[in-house]
Amino acid sequence: MRIDSPTPATTTADAASAAGMSSSRDDFLRLFVAQLENQNPLDPQSGADMVAQLAQFSGVEQQVETNRRLAELTAAQDAAGSAGLANLVGRSVTADASSFAVDGAGPPPPITLESDGVVAGGEAIIRDADGREVARAPIVPGPPPTLAWDGRTAAGATLPAGDYTIEVVATDAAGAPLAAQARFATTVDAVEFTAAGQRLHLGHARVSPGAVTTIAREGIDL
Repeated sequence: MRIDSPTPATTTADAASAAGMSSSRDDFLRLFVAQLENQNPLDPQSGADMVAQLAQFSGVEQQVETNRRLAELTAAQDAAGSAGLANLVGRSVTADASSFAVDGAGPPPPITLESDGVVAGGEAIIRDADGREVARAPIVPGPPPTLAWDGRTAAGATLPAGDYTIEVVATDAAGAPLAAQARFATTVDAVEFTAAGQRLHLGHARVSPGAVTTIAREGIDL
């Protein structure tokens, strides 16, 4: 089982925000003290103005403390979410395959289709991150219907590392359009934590945790 080390992007951003707020608080305090030291003794600052400035300083202090506590809560939630995702490693899942990434070392897992109707034909169009078509795959009726695609480009090459989308154009027995969604049905190999968020490794494919639609215990077919 492999779980890649997380990149503390959120923690770094929160620390930077807290440091900036702390700096603002210190600057405010220095300016306030300098104002008191350099005020005109013949025309001192009124008590009302001093109370207003002290109230403003108190508000800054409270905001600093609030930001600190929010950063702690965010870190705790991230840790809990990461621990939960780790439990997916080795589990059988189905995941939305309409948008995925590949590592460039091999084809993605086989793709099945899910639909409320009976899929009798059609095709799927695979595009890269720039929207360029890289392959087309005919639909093989099921159950379940699947894509007759070896995970390669139209030229027979392994998909380069990057992001891809799948557009399914399915039809029923009468040739009428039918809504269908592409699905991966495989095992989670690893969980990856990146600055852009978490990703699940499904063989050579990568999907977000939110793409998972079902999770099964080990040894249970989906």
